[in-house]
Amino acid sequence: MQPLQGIRVLDLSRVLAGPYCTMVLGDLGADVIKVEPPEGDETRGWGPPFAEGESAYYLCVNRNKRDIVINLKTDEGKKILHDLALQSDVFVENFRPGTLGKFGLDYETLHELNPKLIYCSITGFGQTGSMKDKPGYDFMIQALGGLMSITGEPEGEPMKTGVAVVDLFAGQNAIIAILAALQARTLTGRGQHLDISLFDSQLGWLANVASNYLISGQLPKRHGNAHPNIVPYQSFEASDGWFAIAVGNDHQFARLCELLGRPELGQDEKFSTNAARVQNREELIPLLASIFKTASVSEWLQRLDEAELPCGPINNFKKVFSMPTVQEREMVVKMNHPTIGELPLVGSPLKMSDTPVEYRLPPPLMGEHTSEVLKELEI
Repeated sequence: MQPLQGIRVLDLSRVLAGPYCTMVLGDLGADVIKVEPPEGDETRGWGPPFAEGESAYYLCVNRNKRDIVINLKTDEGKKILHDLALQSDVFVENFRPGTLGKFGLDYETLHELNPKLIYCSITGFGQTGSMKDKPGYDFMIQALGGLMSITGEPEGEPMKTGVAVVDLFAGQNAIIAILAALQARTLTGRGQHLDISLFDSQLGWLANVASNYLISGQLPKRHGNAHPNIVPYQSFEASDGWFAIAVGNDHQFARLCELLGRPELGQDEKFSTNAARVQNREELIPLLASIFKTASVSEWLQRLDEAELPCGPINNFKKVFSMPTVQEREMVVKMNHPTIGELPLVGSPLKMSDTPVEYRLPPPLMGEHTSEVLKELEI
């Protein structure tokens, strides 16, 4: 069995945050029914690259789902969605607040039809507050929510991250809230409305950097690849390229100084504690940088590994996906797709001993399961 076996999820979301959430629920065994409008999920056209007409973007977050096409603007479409909601445990949507009320698919209406339904709304700014009607996208919220102000080189342009992390943060928060609501329902017998916003998720994941500001009142700076609270914890240039090192405590720093042939640095009161190293990073980092330039990346990584100091090369994707551990950890899986054939996808990071993730269904073609699902409704 799987942990969410027997749970049905009705998925009216599109793009990334919602589909990522429902894919993970599907990986855990839920029966996810993806509902697309006649024009389809817009990410189907977000490419290249495409595989037999299917965009890589769409394929990345839509496995383990059945797909139906429903026109919500018709009475028949509304009735089908009401009937499906009666048979579902979870409803996921990412329309602007108030939009689904026009189709009789708002929380209040569906809660009256099915009081056990868990209704998860994922929006830019939530169901309440003065910004609730404002559209929200990952990039603008990285800017608005402070993430870009702390990302990039100190004197450079504020930067977004290389992946749409705000969407993924919100998707993960939606998963957590849905799982918690399912557990709560076992105690109360009732569903509830989950209000997940990209903006809230962005703020929640500022973590220690937000805490630094709230405690000190000082605006955080951009540190490039360095860390605001730990030194040395950044990239360094070797004689033939760059690598990363993460020295997490004072014992590790002392070992690093021994390895570098500069044991006195580990005993210097300016550098012997992490707090002192943070205060004096502008003196320490150039000293370390000059030493690291004297040997190659491979030489430093070998020596650092032997000293059990956290380090790693700065890999491109080709190197990442050729690492033996990727296969050993089953982080690339291959699924048989009806038009593409063998389809490689990133595997699930959830490793569970008794109820493992299963890859049952490849990302569906548009409307692939409409007849099947309607037949189950006896329509």
